[in-house]
Amino acid sequence: MADAAVRFEDRANVLAGESDTGKSYLVHCLDYIFGADAMKKRFKEVDPYSQLFVEFENHEGKLITLERSLSGGDLLAYRSSLSRIGTEAPLKVAAKRSGKSKALDVTQILFEFSGVKEAKVRKNDRGDVVRLTVRTLLPLFLVDEISVIAEQSPVLGRASYDKTARKRGFAYVLSGKDDGGVVSTEVKDVVDARLAAQISVVTDLLEPLERRVQDRLGVPLEESVEAIDEEISTVYLAMSSHSDERKALEGGRAKVVDDGRRADSQLVAIDELLNQYRLLDERYGTDLSRLDFIAEGSHFFEGLQEVNCPVCDQVITPGHVHTGLAEASSVYEAASAEAAKILAHKADLAETTATLMVLRSVRLSELATSKATLHQIDATIDETVAPAMQDAGAKLELLVGRRLGLEKIRLEELQVSDLRARRDELERLRKPGNASSGDWERISSSATRSFCLEVEAVLKEWRWEGVGRVEFDETEYDILVDGQRRQSHGKGVRAVLYAAFVVGLLRYCHANGRPFLGPVIVDSPLTSYKKSKVLGDLDEPINVDIEAAFWASLKNIKAGTQLIIIENKEPPQSVADAVHYEWFAGKSAKAGERAGFIP
Repeated sequence: MADAAVRFEDRANVLAGESDTGKSYLVHCLDYIFGADAMKKRFKEVDPYSQLFVEFENHEGKLITLERSLSGGDLLAYRSSLSRIGTEAPLKVAAKRSGKSKALDVTQILFEFSGVKEAKVRKNDRGDVVRLTVRTLLPLFLVDEISVIAEQSPVLGRASYDKTARKRGFAYVLSGKDDGGVVSTEVKDVVDARLAAQISVVTDLLEPLERRVQDRLGVPLEESVEAIDEEISTVYLAMSSHSDERKALEGGRAKVVDDGRRADSQLVAIDELLNQYRLLDERYGTDLSRLDFIAEGSHFFEGLQEVNCPVCDQVITPGHVHTGLAEASSVYEAASAEAAKILAHKADLAETTATLMVLRSVRLSELATSKATLHQIDATIDETVAPAMQDAGAKLELLVGRRLGLEKIRLEELQVSDLRARRDELERLRKPGNASSGDWERISSSATRSFCLEVEAVLKEWRWEGVGRVEFDETEYDILVDGQRRQSHGKGVRAVLYAAFVVGLLRYCHANGRPFLGPVIVDSPLTSYKKSKVLGDLDEPINVDIEAAFWASLKNIKAGTQLIIIENKEPPQSVADAVHYEWFAGKSAKAGERAGFIP
């Protein structure tokens, strides 16, 4: 058995064909996958089939497939394409929640997939709120062949118990603002009991405050909050001045400390050098004594007597001069020269030592000056600045305490005034006829006007006869076109205007980033319903120009805006070529043509 499948694209789609080919059955399938209690339409060709699968793709390119048995029950959701549903375990999805259930249902999974936040909408005039569901919004995007020509509101759909919720759902779609903050109006007995309890609490809070205020009557306040604020400002400025002075002194102190440390470190270096120079001078003295000894030794060679030479054992005669005697003069001269050099170095050392002693005196003076300055700065901080800051801080603390006392008195007087006003308001509400009137925020006029402008643009594209001025009727929750209610037209025009309503809403939501599921499906907007006995009015032919312009406008539908038109009539060939088009030929289908939805 072959699958019965139809694929729609992300743009305008047209599914046309003969009657009884299963076109409208697609609408029932979508209604069923969106959580209808049961499949409303069955025929014999469908009997062999047991499961319905619908694949969705969002603006991020992600896919999700919903599965539901045609016999009823819950759904299964696969976060993948239809061709890959066997690769992962499905999620069990309820067709709808009941009671306080938090089960995953069709609304939650489709809202999350479409980027629509879950919302609360008011369901009655008392302000009770319910969760917005796909079923609530269904008339705005899934229009069957009966609803499209009926006199019912495109917002409210067929007669149901959830009219208020559908109105508020439409307001949410237009504005993006739900009724989550609405507090419901309670029954009178509960309200009276709560008001009485609130009055009692307010009275208990008010009595001690009133006694304290009464005790202060006739006792003039010595000063005002404003005067204390001015004095606080003066003291604060003085504290800031002292703080700045202390910062400046601390900065100078740091510089003096640095100078003292530098002078002290240089004194240590100078003393170390002087010690080295003293040791050097002592060595120079030792070297000079040694040289004196050498020079004096060479002099004694001249006084030696003639004796046998200790080297050659010959008598040392005037002609036999000993070698040592010959070298004595050179030793003396060398010793003298070396002594002269050492004396020169000793003189230089003495001069350098004198210079270092002068520098040492300077550094000692700098160190003494640094210590004196440091002592003076510390004394100024400890004896002048710090006490002044302490005195100003104590005075500021005292002033702040006095100000808090005055502020407390003023606050208590304001609390007494507010509590008295609150008690009077609560007592007024307890009187008969003063309960909450149940007036709720109306639908945004700016949002409805913007929406009507989109519908006007649609009608202009469709060559509407007349000005095409569109207004929103909050009484009927429908549109007025050129001052005439949609319901006052015949079936054909009603169908066109319903289509313009949902197409305009689709464009509005897409342009303004408003919450919307995405696709809009309209069944038979151009084919008037023939069974007039069901609706009790006569057919009104659609203007030929409107029909032609309707088809032509489908070519302008951009990607990201999915519109599905189901019709008996065939579009012009130029339109069929520009959009995604499928034709169900019915019993007269030729080779290569598709007979209907069911193969």
